[in-house]
Amino acid sequence: ADTDGDGLSDGDEIKKHKTDPNEADTDGDGLSDGDEINKHNTDPLADDADADGLSDGDEINTHKTDPNEADTDGDGLSDGDEVKKHKTDPLQSDSDNDGFSDGVEVDAGTDSTSSTSNPGVDTDADGLTDIKETVEHKTNPNEADTDGDGLNDGAEINKHKTDPNEADTDGD
Repeated sequence: ADTDGDGLSDGDEIKKHKTDPNEADTDGDGLSDGDEINKHNTDPLADDADADGLSDGDEINTHKTDPNEADTDGDGLSDGDEVKKHKTDPLQSDSDNDGFSDGVEVDAGTDSTSSTSNPGVDTDADGLTDIKETVEHKTNPNEADTDGDGLNDGAEINKHKTDPNEADTDGD
């Protein structure tokens, strides 16, 4: 018998899968227990198999993302963050097609939904691209002189060989 009509026998639900034979969708994620086990290879006891912030049902039915892969497009951002926080496409690693992945742009503090905003630019005109500032040097791409010592970050790195994050690099 299949009391809840989810495609799994009551016996298998109780003994094998530990799901509720009276509830077609034990975890409430929008997918029947039978579809989770037989079709999508997801856990019918966990509403978000990959823990990315999107339910398995939303991933399959709404966003068309992989419910078993937290970052379907491999850009360094979880599918949930792309959909809920950054408003980027979880199926496309470079949502704005500017040559920089969404993850790189988010890390660099640039707009990953605008092709005119990318980490290859030098927002503060200090001689360092935004991506170099955020990823390599850990400086502020919106502030030409991150440490406020009167020397811009680019000059400190390229000319003076001082730390652009420390106002008094040599401690004098």
